[in-house]
Amino acid sequence: MTASRPLPVHHVMLGVDVRGSSARFRDDSLLPALRTAQTGLVAAALRQQGVDQDAYVLRSRGDGGRYEFLPGVSPVPVVEALTGPLPSLLRRHNKQSSEALELGLRLVTHGGYLVPAPDGGDADGADVNLLHGMLDAEELRSALADSGAPYVLAVSEEIWNGVVRHGHGDLDPAAFEPACLTVKGGATVTAWLSPEFRGHPQDDGASARTTAAPHPRDTTGTGSPGQAEQAGRGGITFQGRVKAKNVVSGDQWNIR
Repeated sequence: MTASRPLPVHHVMLGVDVRGSSARFRDDSLLPALRTAQTGLVAAALRQQGVDQDAYVLRSRGDGGRYEFLPGVSPVPVVEALTGPLPSLLRRHNKQSSEALELGLRLVTHGGYLVPAPDGGDADGADVNLLHGMLDAEELRSALADSGAPYVLAVSEEIWNGVVRHGHGDLDPAAFEPACLTVKGGATVTAWLSPEFRGHPQDDGASARTTAAPHPRDTTGTGSPGQAEQAGRGGITFQGRVKAKNVVSGDQWNIR
């Protein structure tokens, strides 16, 4: 083993990005406050599930960041924090904030191998690239814009298959819907999105209904619930059980 070539180590990762941080009604003077609010709320949610700040490293990326959890930290309390306390914390923050400081978060959890930098700086690797590709996917932006919720969380296949679908801890698989995310280079990856859009308090019963296209793993041609396909307007249409809400009530900023 060569000391100058660090070996990859498996980590649970969380990617976070703030919706519309570069919108016209926000200037650079607001970005520090947005970043502070975002990191504070995520840290508080994680802490409520027993994950303290010494259990992860935050790699800041502008208005968002990547949380790298120490080896051995289970993804269960991480996903529990994002589906349990974080939504309530976000709604409380937005209720008490001006429009310019309201937060809408895109979140992605993934587990994979990171290659440490020799100087202790930012890690590298295909799993890091996948995390950020999912975070930037247009389908995830559209899901947040359409949902009426203050956040949207996507979990990767590894996190879904490893913990969420088994219902470990307080995780509820029924709160997620399968979707396809298009990442850099045009590749399509399968992810599971929450909140599951049925029954949200702001749901007016409207849903996008189209003929289901086959799921990436569906070889029968019958389609799979929650399949996401490209819509004519450049966004996506969720099929099956996923329902997008009409949240228009007066003036609305179209930001993603």
